[in-house]
Amino acid sequence: MTGKLVDYIFEICKTIGPRIAGSPEEAKAADYLKKKLKPLSDKVMVEEFKCHPGVLQGLILFEFSCILIAFILYFIIPALTTLVIVVTILILFLTRMRGKEIIDPLFKSATSENVIAIIKPVHKAKRKVIFSGHHDSAFYMPLFAKQKKRLHILQNIPVYSAILFAVLAAVKSVWIYLDLFTGLNSLTISLGLFTFANLIKFYLPIDIPAIMVGLISLLSGAYFTFNMVTKRPVMGANDNLSAVAVILGIAENVSKKPPRNTEVWLVSFGTEEPATLGSKVFAQRHGEELKDAYVFNMETVGQGNFGVVTREISVSGNLSKELADIVVKAGKKCNVKVKPIELKYGNTDATPIARQGFKSVTIMGMDENELFTLWHIPEDIPENIDEKNLQKALKLCLQILEDIDSMP
Repeated sequence: MTGKLVDYIFEICKTIGPRIAGSPEEAKAADYLKKKLKPLSDKVMVEEFKCHPGVLQGLILFEFSCILIAFILYFIIPALTTLVIVVTILILFLTRMRGKEIIDPLFKSATSENVIAIIKPVHKAKRKVIFSGHHDSAFYMPLFAKQKKRLHILQNIPVYSAILFAVLAAVKSVWIYLDLFTGLNSLTISLGLFTFANLIKFYLPIDIPAIMVGLISLLSGAYFTFNMVTKRPVMGANDNLSAVAVILGIAENVSKKPPRNTEVWLVSFGTEEPATLGSKVFAQRHGEELKDAYVFNMETVGQGNFGVVTREISVSGNLSKELADIVVKAGKKCNVKVKPIELKYGNTDATPIARQGFKSVTIMGMDENELFTLWHIPEDIPENIDEKNLQKALKLCLQILEDIDSMP
């Protein structure tokens, strides 16, 4: 085993600090990893790609702004309310659930980097194992401290109430057409008998529930938005330098004793926090090399109990149950307890890789709610990292590698 893995985290936090995607600090972290991995690997690559660091916060603000516009339009042309909400929900679905880069070009571009180290086996490679994490850090999200276990509910309230609001606006639009142009009211209007008071009374049954639902969507959306979007960066010691430290620990161990027939890739992604873009680019660029690979991603392993994610519910990410079984079995062998879980809120770099058709899972440090530990909060600092957790994660990864290398 290695020395203290937490020392890597202290060093990066002290010399570089927070590492927002596309920033000079993120680039410095990538360079740090390159220098550390080069003497421990057969090959190290730093691959640049374009990113839009403001896209996640921009998406949240965009969705809220659209709901506000839709609410105002209800009092002018209800049909436009329905149209705006349908387009808004479609953009949200394609962006979060399918990983499409729809609104990215609206935001300032920057350059990010993936760092890839390769350690070749003693004999001919029969298979490939990839251990990954990310080196960028996030902005502070107050809601993660205030309402962490209710995040999935707080996100869904404005979305589902907006959908209902769109339906009610559509009903009113049809009602207007039928009653003002083809029904009895068209006659009363033409005779000048349909007063403003009549109009209010006539539409009250649809307006009251529609406005109430619209207000619920608007107010809950405002609460979510202004408790998620800040410009205060966090240190990102656990999220996700904990994984970076374990990757460096794997490199130290495997470089001394390479596997017999398994090629090892150690990858640290850039731009995970805004849009898990680094892993998406990695999967696209290295598709041929990933066909038979096993990808074990890591998140927040510096604190909490260990879980292996088989599904990321909030982004419709379906991960490999085959790899999850390998992780659980390895954990039993090395006395590290790992629980298979479905992640209720949040997402990881495993999903973009899985979306490209490759096998991947995420090993995560989780709290009592089976969510990430020290997640997007100011307390995510090196002093709160548990060295024992890092060593357990390292032991688990080395056992996984040993088990796979022993396969026929």
